[in-house]
Amino acid sequence: MKETQYQKKGIALIYLAKKFFTLSVGDRIPTVDELCVETDTSRGTMQNALETLKEDGAIKTLSRGHLGTFLLEQNQDKLLNYMDDRNIVCAMPLPYTKYYEGLSTGLYKAFENRQLNLNLAYVNGSVNRLNGLIGNRFDFIMTSGLTADYLVENYNVQLIKMFPDKTNVSSHVLVHKKNTVMKKYTGIHDGMNVGVDSHSIDYKLLTNEVIKNHKVNLVETPYNQMVQRIENGSLDVAIWNRDEIDEKNYPIDFEPINSDLIEKASQAALLCRRDNDFIKEIVEKYADTKKITFVQELVISGEILPEY
Repeated sequence: MKETQYQKKGIALIYLAKKFFTLSVGDRIPTVDELCVETDTSRGTMQNALETLKEDGAIKTLSRGHLGTFLLEQNQDKLLNYMDDRNIVCAMPLPYTKYYEGLSTGLYKAFENRQLNLNLAYVNGSVNRLNGLIGNRFDFIMTSGLTADYLVENYNVQLIKMFPDKTNVSSHVLVHKKNTVMKKYTGIHDGMNVGVDSHSIDYKLLTNEVIKNHKVNLVETPYNQMVQRIENGSLDVAIWNRDEIDEKNYPIDFEPINSDLIEKASQAALLCRRDNDFIKEIVEKYADTKKITFVQELVISGEILPEY
């Protein structure tokens, strides 16, 4: 019986430590009854856990009668001692363009000198990042705005924040073999071999958009093999990241895509599990959009070196 009580108190302490870590001095704190509902613990267990934090000097509160109880002092280092882990992990795309290098650097600097440590995991394919998030290997992930909207609608995830246009990529384009005198690109038409990498929700959604009025052959192709297969003629067209073409000077041609989805796919977004409000609040608090995009712009322009 005592062991069960200790376990319940431990759960309450972890929850309260995370709750108070995200609050600011002066904030009203939830009532004991509200905290019990949030954690499905008894009033006695919750009251005991609160007293433990106060006696340890992790928090100090002030009651203002009918106005409620407010956070007077907060020791984040002591609160961290009650948490199960001081590290949080973000999974994002491989930093193979200046845009992604800039985002990595911006996120890294946003968490620099914070009590919680940020670890960046580089995982290609939004489906792979989603699986890691659902499987608790990652605390939050980065995707495009287009993918974020799809995941929020179809999976147990929530949006933390959406970045401005042209933070994920400048744009996606339709790539094809270089035009020659004998053969020029004339647009999507029936019978074409169109590459698609289903590990990337962006590429799947955008590909479905550009082929929607045509009968084509969808050819499952790893993203890193698209250009090679277009060059050797086994693929006719595929969706591609414009930035990578410009930076690496690939020997292919490309065409713009006329769709509203392109703008949404150019935005970066951060997502976490729907039940993880602690991570949502922490990332909202630390990951300042203006600062991160400012750092990204400096990396893209070459004014600072990437650091992540």
